[in-house]
Amino acid sequence: MGKTIICPCHDVTVEDIRAMYAAGYTHPETLKRATAVFMGPCQGKHCAGPVMELLRELAGGDEARVSRRPTARPPLRPVLLGVLAGAAGPSAETGPGTSAESGTTGGA
Repeated sequence: MGKTIICPCHDVTVEDIRAMYAAGYTHPETLKRATAVFMGPCQGKHCAGPVMELLRELAGGDEARVSRRPTARPPLRPVLLGVLAGAAGPSAETGPGTSAESGTTGGA
């Protein structure tokens, strides 16, 4: 039988989850840290359902032993991609469409 990928962002397999669960990583938060599930670019949108279903299966269907999935943590406020890339962009104080020097809205 081939490997079944459960988290496509980080290539985590069902077998990886089973092994980590057997090693004692039974809580979604500890499993997240051990395997990086829920941490890819999709922030768990693709893997959360299947991973949580697998955890319920491994817990013998005992819902009390399986807590809810980890919370995705978005940025505090939207950030322009150019700012993240290091390109010059608006400062946090002035915001988009404002000149950093004058504090006025830009025009041509």
